[in-house]
Amino acid sequence: PATDEDLYDPWHGKMALLNAPGLEKLEILPFRVAAYDKTVGKMAFFDPARADDFLFISGTKMRKFAASGETPPDGFMAPSAWQVLVDYYKSKQ
Repeated sequence: PATDEDLYDPWHGKMALLNAPGLEKLEILPFRVAAYDKTVGKMAFFDPARADDFLFISGTKMRKFAASGETPPDGFMAPSAWQVLVDYYKSKQ
């Protein structure tokens, strides 16, 4: 998007499934939210008691990083996987 806002709410997928016609009986299993833990330099399960220690990198933010050639924090993604994204966005220019 043209703004700095995320394209989707973090729970968008869950809400779409819950409201999809014909899926009323679908059970959405709870899961733990992962985020980048700045204190250990890698992805970890989010701990609300330490909220300031975590960085949420949405898909929207990740695509912006890749398109601009910006590198995410160490430990966010395997460097070889990140390079695939960067190369993809370079090929679109």
